[in-house]
Amino acid sequence: MAFGEFESRPSYTPMADINVTPLVDVMLVLLVIFIIAAPMMTGALHMELPQVDVAAASDKPAPLEIAIEADGQVSVDGQALPMAQLAAALSLRAQAQSAQANEVQLKIDKTVPYGRVAEAMAEIQKSEMRSVSLAVQPAGPKIDTTAPAPRN
Repeated sequence: MAFGEFESRPSYTPMADINVTPLVDVMLVLLVIFIIAAPMMTGALHMELPQVDVAAASDKPAPLEIAIEADGQVSVDGQALPMAQLAAALSLRAQAQSAQANEVQLKIDKTVPYGRVAEAMAEIQKSEMRSVSLAVQPAGPKIDTTAPAPRN
């Protein structure tokens, strides 16, 4: 044994690997908690609200109705006219009405081809009308089978 030398031992290096098993265990436990808790959060509060008669506020003027029937016939507020005259008719109505009344409501039959709808939209864009909405018919009433029976 030489002077100044220490006894040589094998050096231990710290472990640099991450043990992911606890991480996976925690994530699985959180997943199970969320799976169990999620249906409890979607429950609706069922209330019987009072019913009153209130007059509807009609601050906005009625929109201009453009209807396209299944046979392709175009009508503006019930008056039939050809598609080529749609932009001119809308421009005249926009000038006659106030600036707030420049709203168009499209009522289109579901069998009308998309090309015909695109033509109508292009004609509307040529006029001064800037607000266009598509009218849809609401679906029939749905019965909620999860709701509790009404109280008497």
